[in-house]
Amino acid sequence: MRTALIGVFTLALCGCSHQNEPDRDLSTGDKAAREAGKAAHAITKDIGKAAAAGAKELGHAAKEAHEGWKEASQEDKERQKKQ
Repeated sequence: MRTALIGVFTLALCGCSHQNEPDRDLSTGDKAAREAGKAAHAITKDIGKAAAAGAKELGHAAKEAHEGWKEASQEDKERQKKQ
């Protein structure tokens, strides 16, 4: 039991120290992959912002369409009353 705990503790410390120095001893391919990941993250973030703005505009357009629908319905009712 004690040996297992020491092993887990050792692995945890190794994992923590590796995370503190992410660019240390990386091969060229690893560095390129890391940069590609960072670029993909930035692009995804920008796409998310654009999607949120588009959703806001779509919501506004849907509200205006609903208002137009209600106005047309009210006009129909008024026309039927006049007949």
